[in-house]
Amino acid sequence: MSKGGARHRQVLFIICGTVVLILLVGFPILRALHRRHLHALFTGPGEEKTEVRSGFYRRVEYDLTGYLSEQEEKTPTQPPEETKPSILDKGEDELEKSVDGAHLDATNVAAKVKWLKSPTVYKAQWVARFLTIAYPPQKAVFPSNLCSPFIEWRDLHNNFWQVTLSAPDAKLEWKFITGQRRWRIPADLWQHVKDRWGCGEVHVLVKGIRRRGWWGKERKTVHRSQLVSFHISKDPADNAVVYQLVDPPFTHEKTPSIYVRDIRKRTPQLFLSTRQQYCVNCHAWSSSTGRHGKVGLQVRYRGKDEQEHRSYLALYDIDERRGRKIILPFDVKLSTFTSWSPDGTKLAISARQKFPATTGPMVFETQNLGQDSDIAVYDAVGGTGGLLPGACDPKTIEVYPRWSPDGKSIVYSSAPGGRDPALTQYDIVVIPYNDCRGGTAQPIPGASANGKSNHFPRFSPNGKWFSFVRSNWGSLIKASSNIWIMSSDFKTEPRPLECNASYAADSWHSWSSNSRWVVFASKRDDGIFARLYMTRIDDEGKASPAVRVPIEDPRIRMSFNIPEFVENVPRIEERRLFDGISVETEILNVKSCTAEANEPGSL
Repeated sequence: MSKGGARHRQVLFIICGTVVLILLVGFPILRALHRRHLHALFTGPGEEKTEVRSGFYRRVEYDLTGYLSEQEEKTPTQPPEETKPSILDKGEDELEKSVDGAHLDATNVAAKVKWLKSPTVYKAQWVARFLTIAYPPQKAVFPSNLCSPFIEWRDLHNNFWQVTLSAPDAKLEWKFITGQRRWRIPADLWQHVKDRWGCGEVHVLVKGIRRRGWWGKERKTVHRSQLVSFHISKDPADNAVVYQLVDPPFTHEKTPSIYVRDIRKRTPQLFLSTRQQYCVNCHAWSSSTGRHGKVGLQVRYRGKDEQEHRSYLALYDIDERRGRKIILPFDVKLSTFTSWSPDGTKLAISARQKFPATTGPMVFETQNLGQDSDIAVYDAVGGTGGLLPGACDPKTIEVYPRWSPDGKSIVYSSAPGGRDPALTQYDIVVIPYNDCRGGTAQPIPGASANGKSNHFPRFSPNGKWFSFVRSNWGSLIKASSNIWIMSSDFKTEPRPLECNASYAADSWHSWSSNSRWVVFASKRDDGIFARLYMTRIDDEGKASPAVRVPIEDPRIRMSFNIPEFVENVPRIEERRLFDGISVETEILNVKSCTAEANEPGSL
């Protein structure tokens, strides 16, 4: 090899090394200079307009005169019923037929009038005319253990934004640029703010420009949002929320799975997959820890195999890692909403339900076809159960039971049966448990006889507060639903939580174990799909502006229903849980403990 060739290679290596070094050093410098230039685009004359309106435009109303006159001249026809497979569980045939009959033929006049008169939940969302921060709300309070939230804004005029996050009292400030109308606070920054600033006030400001090309902008003026402030509470919420994920509308044919969300993390994890064969819902925990005790689940088998019991109550013992199929001593096995007693030994149940299904297209409010429901109690220690005397009137719908903090009484919703669900209004009443002897139910002042429908009662774990949902009619998630609160002794006037959205549904809710937070399902984002929100309850029972449990993809077309706080993510293997509650699992036939169980309609 010649000396000249070696020298050329050395020169080549030096040149290549120099180029690589320049790129390694120069690219970050150029990138930093470019970002500095982009931030500089947001300097200059500012323009700010305050937009205080939020929510949705007013619902469209239809003139039904023509349809109504046509309806009087024609007799509506019902679609033929499909042939259903034979089901051994008594009451299931009635369920199937009732749901089939509820789905009117969309081509006949009666159906047109029915749907046009139905209370639609779809509303066109109001669009801000100027740069406006849509989330978080002003003066929001975040739990200290929530993962980093998103900042969201609406802007029709710009395509490039600068987000400024600051803690003015601590003289801290951070600036970020983005081309999206949704930006997440970096996890390390969120942790830094919590560690350094704790419960101090944090400010958010968004500026917008119309970017042109790589370096420029189309106008000199910079649009500014209003300044939004929020706090991070020193009080944590429970670490986990268990919920059902369902695509509306909820019907008896669907098989939604259950998920658990560690609110400290960005994504949920599967808690129980239904394998498209089961409808599993109304999960209830005997212990708020989520690591001990029992989980109660209402199960309906939707598979093709013939089974003697297609509807049953399933109990999974977390400590023993074992599940059982509980067969209650009633001819109609279907039951839904449940509640564990404070000592975790007894389960109050909405039992003997015949028509729990729902109907209607997605844009209409969910209507439950409830015509019959009684309150029953299952003693998990003694293995007995039965209807609670005084809460099992065959002419009354008795549903949504909840134990009082001392375990001596049960509150539940009550309404006359036989009415159209859209015209049913529930009262909340309280009845003594009295060792399963029951008694006389008494209406709760402020939660009954008020011209509204009152349902989903809850007590705070510290025994201080009683909360419930009030809507114009019916139950489930109604557009008119709001959460109300009063003292647990029922001696104060109830009032709506300050976090309610007047234009959308706020419904299913659960208290954290420290009684500081309420998680609830809300349709305030679009009127159709429920999202999980949390609000902090202070010593006076006042609620802070609600914050959303962050969702990675806001476009998900599913509703988050029946949220339940638990202190920790349950250590339950999904496969073991499924095997423990499946239709093939061990059967436990419950012995009757009340005389009512021997009445007609009972085993």
